[in-house]
Amino acid sequence: MINGICNWMNGHTTLVGVATLVGGLHMVMTQNQPVLGMLDIPAIKGVGIQTILGGFLTLAGACVLLG
Repeated sequence: MINGICNWMNGHTTLVGVATLVGGLHMVMTQNQPVLGMLDIPAIKGVGIQTILGGFLTLAGACVLLG
C-alpha cells in the first residue's frame, strides 16, 4: 500500500511541492506551539523547533517546484 502512495506522489510532484511549500510557510509564520500539544521544546537562540522545521519544509517545497 505504501508503494502505491509513493508512486502516486512521484507522479504528482507539483502538488506535493505546493503542499510542502504552503505547510512550511504556515509553520514559519505562526507562533510556536507545544509539539503534539504536550512537548514544550525550548527555543534555540530564540528560534523554535517549529520555525526550523517550517524553514526546512519551505526550502524542500521550493526545491521540488524549481527542480
